[in-house]
Amino acid sequence: MEIISLKIKNFRNFSDLALDFKPEGALIHGINGIGKTNLLEAISFFAFGKSFQTSYDLELIHFSKAFFRIEGKFLYNGKEHFLEAAADKSKKLIKIDGAGISRISELYQHVKVVYFSPDDINIVGGAPSFRRKFIDQAISQYSYRYIEILRKFYRILKQRNALLKTEFDRKEKKTWDEQFVSSASQVINFRLKYLKEFTPILMKYYYHISEKNEELGICYKYSFPTSGKIEDDLLDHLNEIEEQEVIQERSLAGPHIDDLDFTINKHSARKFGSQGQKRSLAITARLVQANLIAQVGDDVPILIFDDVLSDLDKKRAKKIISLLENKHQVFIATPNVAIYKDFKLEKINMEKIMKGSQADDEVQ
Repeated sequence: MEIISLKIKNFRNFSDLALDFKPEGALIHGINGIGKTNLLEAISFFAFGKSFQTSYDLELIHFSKAFFRIEGKFLYNGKEHFLEAAADKSKKLIKIDGAGISRISELYQHVKVVYFSPDDINIVGGAPSFRRKFIDQAISQYSYRYIEILRKFYRILKQRNALLKTEFDRKEKKTWDEQFVSSASQVINFRLKYLKEFTPILMKYYYHISEKNEELGICYKYSFPTSGKIEDDLLDHLNEIEEQEVIQERSLAGPHIDDLDFTINKHSARKFGSQGQKRSLAITARLVQANLIAQVGDDVPILIFDDVLSDLDKKRAKKIISLLENKHQVFIATPNVAIYKDFKLEKINMEKIMKGSQADDEVQ
């Protein structure tokens, strides 16, 4: 999979920009604040239908303009495809080959992008919500069916939480509990199945990066006691904590609260890992995400690195680079080109581009 060309209108700090890309990708460089991350954001927008930095499309519109529009020509499934995305104050529109999509999640079936962000360190060292977001997104790119299962679960969760805020009927609550437990177990089983594929590759890659000096582990942390019978165990636990849930007016167990536990040398990476270990592990997790996407599809995903290797020691950075195997289209944003001198990528000088671009206020 690759992006062939990109056109941007009124997106972030770009008033009007058009770029063509080579199959191997590009090294995007320039001073901090020039727009490197914004360019990566525009590329990845076609994979997720939203920004990875903000939930508000209005924040993506260039200064006082009324709208933004981006167009991308992609190559996947052996064919060229044209994608468009635009938004103004009232609506967002996304098209694939001229046809509008009804749900943003449809993009997960088309454009595959794995984004390596400096914030990814939170996958290891941050709150549980970061790990849940990571695994849910990774599985959604790996299996499109999971999106509907996850959507159904959160719909039931919302309705069950609303019920807990009322003087509910026992029979009605029992029905919602059964639906909740059934849907929750589907989500958990999908996650467990994914981790079964994910973990051996993670261990293999991290072994390579750390030169076999560190033993890695990962396990699923349930928010309820379990003997292996997830539905029965969760339902029993909900019955036990019913009074507490009524007081707090929310569901206190389930996949929306579960966590992942990364360990290095049998110690919690979140609690005891160094910054370098956490960042290496987070990058490795993204590499495995990309590997699994490639295993189930005809195309390998586009990899986007937002200057995530510069904080690592050179030895670890080189080990990570060696895992890419020159099979992905790779985009790297950095203020320091020298760090990536071993990469044979076309260089895009953002300072030169921004100096040469002129604002165009005409709506096209």
